[in-house]
Amino acid sequence: MIPKFLTDKNLIPNVTINPDLNYLGTETAFGFGAEVIKVESSKKFSQIYKFHVGDTGPKTPEPIINTAIQALKDKQTKYGHFLGYPQVRQNIAKYWSELRGVEIKPENILLEPAGKSAIELSLQTLIAPGDKIIVQDPGYPVYESLAEFYHHGQVLAWQAHKDEDKQTLEFRVEDLEKLFQENQNIKLLVINTPQNPTGMMMPKETLEQVAELVKKYKFFVIFDDIYDQITFGGRKHFSFLSIPGMLDWTVNLNGYSKNYAMTGWRLGFLVAPEWLIEIFGRLAINKWSNVNKMNQIVAGAIYGDVDLDGFHYPSIKEEVQEIIDKDFVEYEKKGGFVSEALNLLKPYVVCNEAEGAFYLFPSFTRVLDLKYVKEDLGLKSDVDLRNWFLYERGVATLAGSDFGQMGKGHIRFSYAEDRNNHIIPGMKYILKVVIELIEKSGEVSPLKMEEVDGKIDELVNKYFSA
Repeated sequence: MIPKFLTDKNLIPNVTINPDLNYLGTETAFGFGAEVIKVESSKKFSQIYKFHVGDTGPKTPEPIINTAIQALKDKQTKYGHFLGYPQVRQNIAKYWSELRGVEIKPENILLEPAGKSAIELSLQTLIAPGDKIIVQDPGYPVYESLAEFYHHGQVLAWQAHKDEDKQTLEFRVEDLEKLFQENQNIKLLVINTPQNPTGMMMPKETLEQVAELVKKYKFFVIFDDIYDQITFGGRKHFSFLSIPGMLDWTVNLNGYSKNYAMTGWRLGFLVAPEWLIEIFGRLAINKWSNVNKMNQIVAGAIYGDVDLDGFHYPSIKEEVQEIIDKDFVEYEKKGGFVSEALNLLKPYVVCNEAEGAFYLFPSFTRVLDLKYVKEDLGLKSDVDLRNWFLYERGVATLAGSDFGQMGKGHIRFSYAEDRNNHIIPGMKYILKVVIELIEKSGEVSPLKMEEVDGKIDELVNKYFSA
């Protein structure tokens, strides 16, 4: 069978190919991003308001760039260490030990070309025939995509509980344990916090309850906390590694993309038991040989001094932290602003509180139930609504169901883009678009069209005034 993603483009292989490709999903943000570019290039709209991309708004801090430039000037362009140079891993291990309150050794660290590699390495190493994997629903789609590709039919969903009255989502441990009670051979659970797509954070108490399940059922956890520093409202990220004994049962996926605004650098690292690192290192040699030398120097200098091949690269830790802390304050302001702005249209749009990362996951269920939306526009799902927003109104978002069944009726908003060019004017525009849908359905909007600018300006003063 030829995969649908090929036949949709009328691309027909001239040889037989791996049938498992039928199980390979994708990350919609990239594919849909190409559609956004296409619509933008058509000049149909004077501006596309961009709330779809999970890229960082801030640019890479200058000290990081300067370190990379110096490494290139020093001709640090040869092969690097396949695990990561010892001093680089030592710097990461020291920082991570202090941060998590648990002893992490350089032997627990592997540098990798961005975070996704950890998912594939774990699936290839830990899962034997018949073993099952649990992913969050809604959740980052690549977890399920790779799990289905390598181990199709063995993927279970930890579905978030939905409060229909409040239109809120919550991951409950009792729902997770039910999966263990009903299934045999569960080997791996994936947890992401702060989470893409919802922006929710998993509380310490929930993670401690998961740790009890680990002790009871003996399974590994891929703990993805790539957004660990981007937290709001006085919340502090709690690491699964901080729970006594969990280092032995965890593959901690982290890196530089989100916290340090380095998405295009493709630079990550993972923390895992030493025996797993030994296996991962061998797979790394077979897959990518090594992370490039310049990136390794940068990876180490962000946490401490690096001396390599007779060259000294001083620590940029304090300089960089000062810069990114300001970025996180801006994220928090934008998250609060977007959440409160969307909630001006309750109960038609119900938005969760911004807790971390730079995403919100509002429910548009009541919008999809509107008479005009269903009968005149013929929109039946959040995917239809996402497409209509882009192609008919010039607003780029992502459909909630792109992230799992429990995302149906939701729309993911990323607020990483520039505040003045996208976030503020975009919110004014989106509110007016939804009000139009409400009024054309013969219903009374909680916010009048003529009130939008004033209400948004009030929120701008609340969140962004000096």
